[in-house]
Amino acid sequence: MDLPVIAIIPSAGTASRMGFDKLTTPLCGKSVLARTLEAFQDLPIAKTIIPVTPGRENEFKSLLKDRAEVISGGSCRARSVFNAVETLKGYEDAIVVIHDCDRPFVSGEVILNTIEKAKETGAAIAAQPCSSTVKVVSDDMITDTPDRSSLFLASTPQTFKLSVLRKAYGSLDKNEDWGKLTDEALILEKAGIQVAICHDSDGNFKLTTKKDWDFANYLLSKNA
Repeated sequence: MDLPVIAIIPSAGTASRMGFDKLTTPLCGKSVLARTLEAFQDLPIAKTIIPVTPGRENEFKSLLKDRAEVISGGSCRARSVFNAVETLKGYEDAIVVIHDCDRPFVSGEVILNTIEKAKETGAAIAAQPCSSTVKVVSDDMITDTPDRSSLFLASTPQTFKLSVLRKAYGSLDKNEDWGKLTDEALILEKAGIQVAICHDSDGNFKLTTKKDWDFANYLLSKNA
């Protein structure tokens, strides 16, 4: 029997580095939120959950018009994903795909690759080999240069068997600072659970700064 697939798209960030609400602002005539949802629309997704900033639930429900379930997010990404996972009663055998809302150009192929890999291994994320030389720095001085052949840049989707994700959350120390859990793979690493890598595409970049926004506008205008 094929496992049901649940998409969780965290959307509770503050967009402090962008300077405006990047998720609902039109990007070449269509919001980033809408573009990200479109990346999933032709895939075998049983349910989509969008954790949003508390107090904005009705706003997002109006924007989405039943295309996804809107819930209250948390104070950080890890809390928002946890809130979404807690709603998944009756889906114990599901695969959960977690994807940044501000990565609207993810390909269906990348999403499907992480789903298939997670079915096989229990956990898989999209990532790219690091092409730059990386320096470890302390007090503005270089202390180490790790071998970049073993370094990858993690992105999303990050995809897991629900049971594996629940186990990882459940193993967190009670004093854990959830604000420092920058992605779900880190939560699994802390639990001693191995996470597989699926190679990401160059186009799956994150809209973090105004420079990213302008580049996205350029790409969309060029291909219009």
